[in-house]
Amino acid sequence: MEGRMNTGISGSRDNRLSSVWAIVLMLAVMAAGCASVKEITVDWDEEADFSGFKTFAFSDEGMPFINEKAGVVVREMVAAELGTKGIRQVEAEDADFMVVLFPGQKAGLRVDWYSMGYMPWWGVWGGGIGVGTRATDIKIGTMMVDIVDARLKRMVWRGKVDIEMKEDIKGSLDRVMGAIEDMFRKFPPR
Repeated sequence: MEGRMNTGISGSRDNRLSSVWAIVLMLAVMAAGCASVKEITVDWDEEADFSGFKTFAFSDEGMPFINEKAGVVVREMVAAELGTKGIRQVEAEDADFMVVLFPGQKAGLRVDWYSMGYMPWWGVWGGGIGVGTRATDIKIGTMMVDIVDARLKRMVWRGKVDIEMKEDIKGSLDRVMGAIEDMFRKFPPR
């Protein structure tokens, strides 16, 4: 009786499927490694009545922006987002709520790991999986936005975003704009 030894390196269907899954996994890992830090959190007072919020004003009580031009741009972004919801900007004494901005920056560390992938063409005795890691110091910009009920003088909503800041200022501003849009996506809460 003649038998065949199965080495697992033939052109079988299972081996081809394993190679496809290895490539899919490698691409997913590469895409995740290229992703930037972007974390958005939102919290609100569930007892607050947001239905009467039709007008707002910016408060001077937040933290100052290091770069005043960036402060102007962020205020315009927030005003535009609120405007898409039918909420208009007015003078402080006429506002239903106040918007308080707290910009900040902190150091962070991004750790990327990458793989050269499984190399099935090397056979049983060679190849394998090549992996490596790389750690990079990064700057994380933080923007906290508080909504304060002007009548009750009480904070009723807070949104916070952490974004990896890049050297490209326009790109960073575009990312901040997208984050502010995401932050206000479900404002006012219902």
